This record gives sequence, C-alpha cells and structure tokens, in this order.
Amino acid sequence: MRTFRNETTAKQWARFALKCGLLLTDAKLWAAINDRVKERAEDVGDTMKQKFEETTDRLDDLRNAWQGNNDWVVPVMSFVGGVGVGVGVGMLFAPVSGREARAVLRDKAADVKSKVNDIAGGAGKFRPARATGTEG
Repeated sequence: MRTFRNETTAKQWARFALKCGLLLTDAKLWAAINDRVKERAEDVGDTMKQKFEETTDRLDDLRNAWQGNNDWVVPVMSFVGGVGVGVGVGMLFAPVSGREARAVLRDKAADVKSKVNDIAGGAGKFRPARATGTEG
C-alpha cells in the first residue's frame, strides 16, 4: 500500500516538466491569455474612467454649492424675461389705445409702489411684544 509521502520518480518529474513545457509554448494558450488580460485591462480602465467622471461631477457640484452658484438662477431669469416679453407683446396687441394702456399701467405701478411703501414703512413700526416669562 502506498503512503501519502511516496517518492516520485525521475520519470514522473520528466513527464510533468514536458507537460508544463508544452502548455507554456502553446500559441493558442498564450493568445487566449493575452485576450483575457486585454479584456480585463479594458474593463478596469472603463471602471476607473467612470469613477473619475463621477468624482469630478461631485466635486463640481460641491464647488458650485460652496461658491453659492445654484441651478435655479438661470430658469428664474428666463421666466422673468419671458414675462417681460409677454407684457410687451400684450401691450402691442392691446385692444385699447396707447394713452389708455399707459394710464392703466401707471395706476398699477402706483398701487404696487404704495403697497411696497406700506410694507417697508410698517416694518420699522412693528415691535414684537415682550416675553412675559417670570416677570408676569
């Protein structure tokens, strides 16, 4: 009965060396290994590129937030500009005369101005009630 620690013969070592030599000199094997290495390198490169782009996007968002640049300014300004163009076109095609349209606009502007003055003037007069706390 053979034990686990049996000694290998020179013939067995020679066979093993020949098999390894054949495997290492096989062109198909090397081509397959080369293709796999290229695929893995491309996968790693794509993953690193994606992570780099994600990181730079996050850093750009952080920098914009830190500097106070917000994405809402452009849409709001576009909306305000659109309202201005709409008012201008509405005035051109209004069914009233120019004198009447100017009078209506002047009255509306005066109303808005008085409301703003009331709010701004009243802000200085507003005083909150004192907290009663323990003084009763």
